[in-house]
Amino acid sequence: MQPTPVISIPTRDAHPVVADWYAPNGADHGNVDRVIVMSHGFKGHRRWGFIPIVATRLQFKGFGVLAIDFSHAGHVPADGSVVEEIAEGFVAPDLFRQNTIARELDDLAHVLTWLRDPMGGAFLLGLAESPAIGLWGHSRGGVISILTALEDPGIAALVTWSALAHPDHYTERQKELWREKGELAFTDYASGTALALGEAYLDDIEAQRDAYAVGDRAQDLAIPHLIVHGEHDPTVPVADSYKFYDTPTIRADKKLLRLLTGHTYGYDDGHIASEALDNAIKATAEWFETYLKAPSAQES
Repeated sequence: MQPTPVISIPTRDAHPVVADWYAPNGADHGNVDRVIVMSHGFKGHRRWGFIPIVATRLQFKGFGVLAIDFSHAGHVPADGSVVEEIAEGFVAPDLFRQNTIARELDDLAHVLTWLRDPMGGAFLLGLAESPAIGLWGHSRGGVISILTALEDPGIAALVTWSALAHPDHYTERQKELWREKGELAFTDYASGTALALGEAYLDDIEAQRDAYAVGDRAQDLAIPHLIVHGEHDPTVPVADSYKFYDTPTIRADKKLLRLLTGHTYGYDDGHIASEALDNAIKATAEWFETYLKAPSAQES
């Protein structure tokens, strides 16, 4: 089953969140009672790498899945228009430069408000009254998902893949040059696009250092959290995910899945259909099947 036409979700300004909606198998319009919002990582987008594979597998398990593009991730056109196909490069590098953790948190908050609006997303997507909502986040999307789950009591379950323990992983020398030049410039190796992070990003992660310390704050999560990470991940150290798991009291609804691989965040051994990816998806689906329950199911 293919996702429905691309959806534009309003935010606080003219820059929307764009999403693909994977309607759950076997659910009638108006009876979708379990929804998972998927957040991509740094430089990613809603159809990056394994995201469509994960979304489709969850869809066939009976979940509604909303895979989003953050408004300032560089893949949503600056004029807010919606396009069906995603370009290989970045269509809005200027927006990418303006992006911050705070902006992505605000984007996700607007998505959740839209989902719960009887005249908005709930109507458009055919959601049941008070559906169970879960979050899935990859890399920096995991950071956004954890921080959101800490603040939003309506989130029922959480899965993160290769989430960072803190978005501020830059050296003092990098920050010094960042301040001098007014940006941290680099090239996206996949597309060859010249990109930069502006000073607003640095200001944000420094001003909110304690608030964004998800490695420390994750121990306060009151919802089930599955933590997935490749043991030899060369990009985000597996030690980051250990911080989410090593809490004073390990609850039964907190689990760390270590995958004995390291390429592409630990889920791809060079071929997208890797055993590690399959194990990660199976664990994710089982987690949501166990813990993402509609209110009526929880009461029965």
